Amino acid sequence: MNRRDFVAQGSAFIGLSRNDAKSFVRDTLSNITSSYTTTKPRFESITEHVGVYRDVVNVGVVRSGSKTLLIDSGDSSILQDAKHLHIESIDRVLYTHYHRDQCSGASRLKGAHIDVPATEAKLFTNATEFWLEADVILDHRYDFRPEIMVLRESVAIDRELRDGDILHWEGIPIRVMATPGHTDGSLSYFVEADGKSIAFTGDLIYGPGQIWEFYSLQKRFPGMDGDYWGIGGAVLDLLDSIKVVGAHNPAMLVPSHGEVMRNPENALTLLHSQLEQVMQNYLTLSAWRVSKRNGVQIFKEDAPPPFDVPMFEQLAPVDLPKWLHRTVGTSSYIVAEDNSMFLFDCGFNSIVEAVNELVGSGEISGVDAIWASHYHDDHISSINTVRRRYGSKVYVQREMQDILENPTAYCMPCLFPESIHVDHALAEGEQFHWKGYEMTAYYFPGQTLYHAGLLIEHDGTRVFMTGDAFGNWAIGDVCSYNRNFIGEDGETHGSERCLRLLLKLKPDLLYAAHWGPIRFSQKYIEKTLDILRKREAMLTALLPWDDANFGLDPYWIRAYPYRQSIFPGQKVLLEARIYNHSDAACGASVELCAPQGWQVESSGSITIPAHAEGAIRLAAIAPTNPPTRRQVLGLTAHFCKRRLGEIAEAIVDYRQPDTASPPSTA
Repeated sequence: MNRRDFVAQGSAFIGLSRNDAKSFVRDTLSNITSSYTTTKPRFESITEHVGVYRDVVNVGVVRSGSKTLLIDSGDSSILQDAKHLHIESIDRVLYTHYHRDQCSGASRLKGAHIDVPATEAKLFTNATEFWLEADVILDHRYDFRPEIMVLRESVAIDRELRDGDILHWEGIPIRVMATPGHTDGSLSYFVEADGKSIAFTGDLIYGPGQIWEFYSLQKRFPGMDGDYWGIGGAVLDLLDSIKVVGAHNPAMLVPSHGEVMRNPENALTLLHSQLEQVMQNYLTLSAWRVSKRNGVQIFKEDAPPPFDVPMFEQLAPVDLPKWLHRTVGTSSYIVAEDNSMFLFDCGFNSIVEAVNELVGSGEISGVDAIWASHYHDDHISSINTVRRRYGSKVYVQREMQDILENPTAYCMPCLFPESIHVDHALAEGEQFHWKGYEMTAYYFPGQTLYHAGLLIEHDGTRVFMTGDAFGNWAIGDVCSYNRNFIGEDGETHGSERCLRLLLKLKPDLLYAAHWGPIRFSQKYIEKTLDILRKREAMLTALLPWDDANFGLDPYWIRAYPYRQSIFPGQKVLLEARIYNHSDAACGASVELCAPQGWQVESSGSITIPAHAEGAIRLAAIAPTNPPTRRQVLGLTAHFCKRRLGEIAEAIVDYRQPDTASPPSTA
C-alpha cells in the first residue's frame, strides 16, 4: 500500500465506533507489518554476511570469517545461541542509543570492543554516577532528555562515534549517521555488504508508518525552558532524521523493534505523514499554546511549522462569583462567615506569604481546609507549611491519596518528594458541606492520571474546579509522563472521562488553576471529544500495539515502590505493577535483576484482565557490604508473547545500620 492509498483510507475512521476503528486499523495494516504475536525465528539472514537476531531488540549481526560485529545487543541472549549460529567471537558492538533495551547485556560481552554515540557516551561510562545523582532528575522533574532508561551500572567503552564517521570493519564499510528523535544522540548505521546498503536505524521507525512508542519523544519545542510541556517535541528531529535516512536510499531498514523493511521509501514516507497528522491533532488542543497566547513568559515561541495549526477561538472572558477569590500562583479560596478560609491548591512559597498577609490584615482568621487538584509541586508544595501554621485539614481525592502520602513510591513529573498526610480521602461523587458551601468530589484525570475535580455550589452558582485539566480553550495533556490515556482507558482514566463528566454536570463556570474562570461550553467540549476520537484512530495506526496506550504510557509496567531506603543485608519487597491496556486478558511475567552480591528470591507471573492493573510480588536480599550508597534493581518483563527486556527499575538507598540493634533479614 502506498502513502496516498493509506492516507485516503484513513478518512474511513470518521463515523466508525471505537471497536470498529481498531479493527479497521489492524486490517489495514495487516499487509504492512506483522502482528506482534506472530512467532518468528530467532535468526534471520538478510544477505550473505548480514543477519538479524531477535533478542529484546533486533540485533544486527555482521560476519566476516570467524569474527562477528553486532549492532545493539539487547540482553545479550545471542551468547547462548552463539554455537548454534556458528559465532566464534564477537569482535565489536555498535550501539544506536543508550536505552536499556538496546544494551542491558553490554557487560556480558567480555572481550568485545564497545562503540557508542559520542553525545551519549557518559550514559554508558558514568551510568552508576547517573543513578547516584538521580534525585536531581526525579524530584520536581521537568526535563526528560535524557530519559531514565539508562544502564543500572557503568560499562567501559572503546570508541565514541559521530555523524559522518566511516568504519572499515574487516573490509566492510559502515557509515555512521546521526538520526536524533527517539533520543537526542541516536545513530543509524549503514552497512555496505553484498552489494546492498542496509540501514540499522535503532528506534527511528518500527514498521511502515509506525514507531515503537511515543513517550520518548517528550522534548521542549523551540523557545521553551523545559521538556515538560513539549509532548511530541522530538518529532521535529525525527522528521528530519526520516528525510536524512531516505536521502541515502538504503535497500533495507532494520529497526530495533519491528520487522525488516524492504521498501524503505514507502515506510519512511508513510511514517512522516502519520507523525505530522498526529502532532497537528495534539497541537490543536495543547494547553501550553494557550499559555503562550496569554503571555506566559516560559514559552517564547508558538508551535513551529508544520505544527502551527489553528486552535479554538478563546471563550469570552467571564467574571468569578463574588464568593470565589483568585490569589497567587495556582491557588484560589472561599471564605466562610467566621472568616475562615477553604484553600484550593497550595503551591510554592508565594501562597504562604499571601495567606499570612490575609491573616495579618484580618481579612481571614486562618486556613480551615485545603483541597488539592493534583499532585504536581506547583499545587501542593506548601500544604505542610500552611497546615503546620494553621492546623488545616487536607482533602484529597482517593485516587491521589497514595501519591501524596508516599510520593517517592512513584516516578512521575513535577514530583514533590515530601509526604503529605491526607485527613479526608474523598470518594467518587462524595458530597460534603463546609460552612454554607456544598461540594462534590470527582476523579478528574485530565492532565495527569492522579488528578481531581471539585464542584462547588453556593448562592445559586455552580463552579467546577478543573485544576490543570483545561485552559481557555485547550486540554492539559502536555507531558506523556503524566500518563494521559485515550480511547477506552481515556473514558475511565483520561480526558474523555473529564469531558463527559462536564457534559453531564453542566456547571455554570469552569475554574482552571492557571487561567482562572472559563465559561462552560457544550459545543467546545463536543468538538474536543471529536478531536480526541480522531487522535485515537491516528495513534492506533502509528503505534504497533492492539491498544495505543501501550505506546503512550511510559509506566504501564512500573516498580512499586519506586524508591525505598533499607539497611545493608535487608530484604527488599516490591511489586511489578502492570496495566493491561488491551481489550483481552494478557499473561505477564517479571524477573528481578539485581547487582552482584544480591540474592534474588522471587519472580512471578500473572494473568491480567483487560483494562486493569495487576501486581507481581518480588523479593531480594541486599548485600551486607554494598559498594555504593545507592543501587538499582531492574524489572525484566514478558507480556503477551513480547519480550520487553529491562523495561522498569527500582531504586534502593542504603541507611546506616544501628549497631545496637542490627536489622533482621527476615
